[in-house]
Amino acid sequence: MKITNPYHLQLLKLIDQTKSDCKPTDTTWVQKYLGSNKTFHGFSSLQMRILVKTFLDENKLDKSQAIELLNSLYQNGTTYTEIALAAMILPHTPLIKSFAPKYLDLWLNYTCGWAENDVLCQSNFSSEILLSNWNDWQKILKEFNQSPSINKRRASLVLLTKSLRQSDDSRLSKIAFENIENLKSEKEILITKAVSWALRALVKYHRDDVLDYLEKNKNNLPKIAYREALSKALTGKKYVNKSKTK
Repeated sequence: MKITNPYHLQLLKLIDQTKSDCKPTDTTWVQKYLGSNKTFHGFSSLQMRILVKTFLDENKLDKSQAIELLNSLYQNGTTYTEIALAAMILPHTPLIKSFAPKYLDLWLNYTCGWAENDVLCQSNFSSEILLSNWNDWQKILKEFNQSPSINKRRASLVLLTKSLRQSDDSRLSKIAFENIENLKSEKEILITKAVSWALRALVKYHRDDVLDYLEKNKNNLPKIAYREALSKALTGKKYVNKSKTK
């Protein structure tokens, strides 16, 4: 599809200008590691932050402009860079202040793999954002949890991790345990790791509930999720398989 959004086109020019500064890297291996089906340029985190800052210094987007840009990046982007930039630009736009989770339902149709999913869902949405519009968030989190899309099922847990570490609100913990329960039997690593992540995030304010859940579901949870969550609850640290670190 031809890209017509002027801000998207401007970002593509910035990407082209930055590519020449990239260090040689095995982009095919990284692309496979990320689980992405899109071109990987090999930009560092610093280069990505500079790209975002340069773009935002030159453009003050209003809400409608931000929506149009992000829709274009997700729907028309052919590189991991475009997907990551979209997620990094989002919190600096007016869109984030009263974010409507319905946009995620569109954008997650175009993500592939854990990295594309998490760069959007992991840290952009605070407990304040979720709880201030809880009816809509609760609805979308439940829908994602039952979605045929593995990216949306993963998002039903990853979207909660930041909030669970920020707030002890029972609405957050309740839906987290419900969504974990619904996904605990899945074997795909995109889900098993997200189950582990959500359980570990719950430990901060709901340690006893996590321990109780682990005891009741010891034989039902993914083994990696059980080990990592139990270690977090008992020691405060994520389980590390020492045999793989040698």
